[in-house]
Amino acid sequence: MTEVEKPAPGAPQPEAQSEPHAGKTRNKSSSKPQKTPLHQIYALPAPLRTFPLPSFYPNNPLSLFHVLWAWARQVLSPPPAEPSVIHQGYWSPETRSVHVRDPKSIRALWEQGFFGKGSYSRSEPNWLKREQSRQGEGPKKVAELVTVQRREERKMMKWDRARKEQEAILRTRLEEAWVAPVGPKELLALPNSSRDLHLSLVTSLSNGHVTASSSTDSVTSQPIPSSTSSVTPPTSIPIPPTLGLGMNGDVVDEADRSPFPSLNNGHSSYNPTTPVAKRFVSLPDTIVSTPKRRKSVRFSPKVESTTFQLGDPPSPHLSSSTNGKPPNGDMTNGILPLPHSVDSISTEDSSTASLAETTPSVPELVDREYLQLSPEEAFYLVFALGALSVTDPATGKSMASGELFNLFCQMSYFPSSTAAFRPDDPFIVQYAVYHHFRSLGWVPRPGIKFGVDWLLYIGGPVFSHAEFAVIVLPAYTDPYWKSQGHQPPNRSWHWLHSINRVQSHALKTMVMVYVDIPPPTQNLDSSTLLKRYKIREFFMRRWLSNRSRD
Repeated sequence: MTEVEKPAPGAPQPEAQSEPHAGKTRNKSSSKPQKTPLHQIYALPAPLRTFPLPSFYPNNPLSLFHVLWAWARQVLSPPPAEPSVIHQGYWSPETRSVHVRDPKSIRALWEQGFFGKGSYSRSEPNWLKREQSRQGEGPKKVAELVTVQRREERKMMKWDRARKEQEAILRTRLEEAWVAPVGPKELLALPNSSRDLHLSLVTSLSNGHVTASSSTDSVTSQPIPSSTSSVTPPTSIPIPPTLGLGMNGDVVDEADRSPFPSLNNGHSSYNPTTPVAKRFVSLPDTIVSTPKRRKSVRFSPKVESTTFQLGDPPSPHLSSSTNGKPPNGDMTNGILPLPHSVDSISTEDSSTASLAETTPSVPELVDREYLQLSPEEAFYLVFALGALSVTDPATGKSMASGELFNLFCQMSYFPSSTAAFRPDDPFIVQYAVYHHFRSLGWVPRPGIKFGVDWLLYIGGPVFSHAEFAVIVLPAYTDPYWKSQGHQPPNRSWHWLHSINRVQSHALKTMVMVYVDIPPPTQNLDSSTLLKRYKIREFFMRRWLSNRSRD
């Protein structure tokens, strides 16, 4: 293996040669600054930090000193208590969720565990970035904007494909509509060349008659005056606008020749009503000459506004009945004109100053989005992690975990119920499943979009799509429920098949989670009550005999 020769320190460096198949040359000076990797932004799986000891390797004695050093350092100078930051949330009885309004808390809860959903966003609270991008101040690549652009491209691709299919259908119909002449009369009537076609047409015009013939009969129209030098096709030639040139040089009716109705509501690419002057291009100039048209442009004496803000109120003098026109008849495209006119301004400086005064100032962009936490997410942050404090808007006081538990159990019914606690309340059943998967390292997110209860992500939604879709089903396996004759809700086979069909199309594996409901008890706290629930998981996949033989 030969070594590559290196240039001397003082020698000039050779220019970097671009690869022959590279799309563009690499230029470090013009490269954009690298963005922060996702695994660094979303490094913490929960809004708290841990300080584990380093690993010990028996075959490496030095690792023992490393463990002792880390342990002694944490004992002498212990790290701060976690969670170091307790975020503030507010209970909203209208939306039955907890709202977080502080921008720092919003980003922290999203980046450290993917909790909640943006009120103005699909999932990640990035409404402010979208508004800045719309005004040209922020980054151009936002998740929702990329999705909108991709959908527009897909829609244009479908339209183009439909247009090509329509043109192919029209082309096929035109080919099928043409019937080859087979009779002796039709074959003898065909011209031998384009010159014969031109001579036959000029002869018919000079004789004063234009015939409209078909393959079987002919109809003679009105005679044409002898002085053809001062006439024009639209007035002197008595040919209806729907007549065209036939195969044998005669004028035929385009309406009779068309074997099929027009496509696209009459807006087809095949236009049978071409003007007569464009057909007779080989006739003398005295016949095909048409008067030239000139366009005139009139300018409005008023200067009107051409821009508007999304927050501006609608024009008071415009309504649906005026069709976008003000009462005075001036067209403003739905935008109020400026109060100053050109006539009232004498100099250019004064006009610039008046326009600057009347132009509305752009309001400062304020983040109006808040984070919505579901009852399961909010209770997990309060009860399991202690990283959230929920305030009651009625009293203005912070709510304890027990008070939140009773509130969420009551709100799990619609309308809300004030009855005593039941072990099969929808909230406690759903929270048991949520807490179970969170403790195993999964990121559960609401799965109402796919008709399920939860979606399970590995790491988070920014890294990959959800791999599993969870259906929560209560199971009454305890002897107490059997003695009471309590049965679980009936689920039909069609319901199960439809849910599994949706997950198969979305490339997700359906997981049926059964929650064993314990018998009712009194005076138990949340932690003791949750220990009595058992979770059983069943995967449901479609089995195909010809694909599962190996």
